[in-house]
Amino acid sequence: MELKDYEGLLKNLLPRGPAWEGCDPLVVGFAPALLRIHQRGNDLTNETDPRTAVELLDRYEHITGLPDSCTPAGLQTTSQRQQRLDAKINLGGGISKNFYQAQLEALGYTGATITQFTDDVFRCTSTCIDSLYSEEWRFWWRVNMPNATQITNMTCLSSCTESLRTWGDTVAECVINKLCPSHTYVIFQYPAE
Repeated sequence: MELKDYEGLLKNLLPRGPAWEGCDPLVVGFAPALLRIHQRGNDLTNETDPRTAVELLDRYEHITGLPDSCTPAGLQTTSQRQQRLDAKINLGGGISKNFYQAQLEALGYTGATITQFTDDVFRCTSTCIDSLYSEEWRFWWRVNMPNATQITNMTCLSSCTESLRTWGDTVAECVINKLCPSHTYVIFQYPAE
């Protein structure tokens, strides 16, 4: 709606008669305030969705316990915070493959896939090209990440307690490990560079 629309609405609300004809300064004065109220209402409607929240982002994070141990050190962009909040609020619980893929998609990993090893047990009836997984592999599953992540190698300047090489997406790994059933183990596979 525009300013002239509010002026028209206010004029229609006034009683009929010669006292209210013409350009009334009261109507002209209230119309901009009503326009701002309407626009502010639209802004607040956008704040109800964690994916678009900006003003209420801190409050949403406080309610949901974010930032948590899966939050990376340093500053996060508003978009990263919104994605993490969306992943925590809008996705219902579950222990299915679809649930974990939905979590990964909410975190921004739309191409991630999950491999389960339940059907890959090698038996005496298996063909020679079947996998050699044992029965214990039914408790393992693999998240195939769509993008290569930053790989950091140990250098001459590194301390002797540092890892020889680190890689992976700590946020996605932390979230999935927190949500996975306690009797299962998760492997993360990243594509070669």
